[in-house]
Amino acid sequence: MRVLYLHGLGSPSNGPKVEWLREEGHNVDSPDIDYEDDRSYEDIVKLTKHEKYDVIIGSSMGGWFAWNLGKELGVPVLLLNPALHSRNVEPTIGSWVGEDMLPSKIYLAIGLEDDVIDPKKTVEWLEENDKIDWNLNNTVGGEYGHRTPMHQFQLIWKHFKFANK
Repeated sequence: MRVLYLHGLGSPSNGPKVEWLREEGHNVDSPDIDYEDDRSYEDIVKLTKHEKYDVIIGSSMGGWFAWNLGKELGVPVLLLNPALHSRNVEPTIGSWVGEDMLPSKIYLAIGLEDDVIDPKKTVEWLEENDKIDWNLNNTVGGEYGHRTPMHQFQLIWKHFKFANK
């Protein structure tokens, strides 16, 4: 499976989750992103727009980019505690959002104890802003905080992987 993994703000691009996905036999791209650079989203679009991904995974701020990129490329996304609201930085996303959105199935994994990105607000945001591809049935929650523990990520990945067979 070809995977694009977008790390969170302040997290490494090739962390343990990326290493584990590669060990599982997946082809994973995980670019280093400076979310404080206003052009960072544009740079990711240029880097990925000619690639064919099976899924885009985004964690926290990477989840904001993943949601937008999924709509732009028409690729399913797995969002890990995504910063769809309440972001500390606001890189320019562009004006493509709206009529030009492509279908992008949304899978959401939320830490129910997240004190950085309110999981309830995340669900409300998706209900309000993604009426086409968002489905609450494609959500898993766990008793963890903002950072998704490795064992939780492995369970989430297996759940997501089976959902797409």
